[in-house]
Amino acid sequence: MDTKNLDSMMARMQAMQAAMATGLPGAPANTDPKAGNGVDFQNILKNAIENVSNASNVAQAKAQAFSAGNSDTSLEEVIISLQKANLSLQGMIAVRNRLVDAYKEVTSLQV
Repeated sequence: MDTKNLDSMMARMQAMQAAMATGLPGAPANTDPKAGNGVDFQNILKNAIENVSNASNVAQAKAQAFSAGNSDTSLEEVIISLQKANLSLQGMIAVRNRLVDAYKEVTSLQV
């Protein structure tokens, strides 16, 4: 994954976040008819996890290519891809922590 792809992915994620926050028509539609209006949280989460996995795989592949002596891969590319993968993982961990906190809060509500 190069810088253009990461920038594009970040722009799409920010646009989706803004659309979901404001309820704009650009927000992803929910495919579950029982859930009513809203977003398909499962697909959004699945795509985010796949993006983190892809970033990690790309970083690992670049690191292996560099360690194998591939002249097409520079140390700078390896470091940048590793940092991108790290940032993606940190973001996913933050989302997971927020989801766990929300779950704990919902389960502690008195009915």
